[in-house]
Amino acid sequence: MSPTRLFKNKFLAAGLLIFFHLLLISYQVPLGSKTTLLEKILFSLFAPVQKAVVSSGRALVGTWGKLKDLARVTRENRELEKEIFFLRQENRLLQEKLRLALKQSELEASLKLVAEAVVPARVIGFDTSNYFRSLVINRGSADGLVKNLPVCDRFGNLVGRTAEPVGTHETRVLLITSEDSGVAVITAGERMPGILSGDGQGKCLIKYVMSSSPAGLEGDEVMTSGFDRVFPPGLKVGKILQISTREGIFKKIIVQPYFDIRELELVAVLKNTDLILR
Repeated sequence: MSPTRLFKNKFLAAGLLIFFHLLLISYQVPLGSKTTLLEKILFSLFAPVQKAVVSSGRALVGTWGKLKDLARVTRENRELEKEIFFLRQENRLLQEKLRLALKQSELEASLKLVAEAVVPARVIGFDTSNYFRSLVINRGSADGLVKNLPVCDRFGNLVGRTAEPVGTHETRVLLITSEDSGVAVITAGERMPGILSGDGQGKCLIKYVMSSSPAGLEGDEVMTSGFDRVFPPGLKVGKILQISTREGIFKKIIVQPYFDIRELELVAVLKNTDLILR
């Protein structure tokens, strides 16, 4: 080891010994009170650290409290959302009941003059294989219903006829849009007769009109003729949508029915057509 480096090491060691000696002396020498100089120095060094620790602790406690409040508010919001959901569902059900009640009262009011001849009924089901084939109403033999009674919507437009089975409190209704349906009809304009049947897809066809016949125009109103002795004459059925003469000896006449199956909730069964047509 060189003399210079040895001198530096001895000087450093001597300086450290003097520093610790002064610390010991300051620890034993009071500064006008019972607090020593060392305590003053240590207090000055650690006071900011303590302050930071205390501040961090308070901030942590405050944050934890806010998190607890947030969790509570979140739970309350979920409960409120659940209550609002059920209240909305209940409101919709009440609105639906009110709407049906108003429609039924409207139907009964419009048929007031022929109350003995008409049985108001509510649609409770459709043919699941084809909605345009048939439906079920909540009236039956207990209400005087039998097979082959005309059924109209609340505006008086023809919907179909009662068909088997006729239960005590339920009856099947064969719709005019069914392929199994057959109604004797006539046009309002040129009095073109024909047999109306459904296409199974929501529209109807007038069959057995000769291609050479000049009668029948698009837009003509179609109504029952009464020739089939099932439906009374004069019931509105629909309007001619399209006429084609390119298929054989008979015209292809497409009719758009007046009744809307999407709004078919209440119907009227014509139990006594003689009374209605008097």
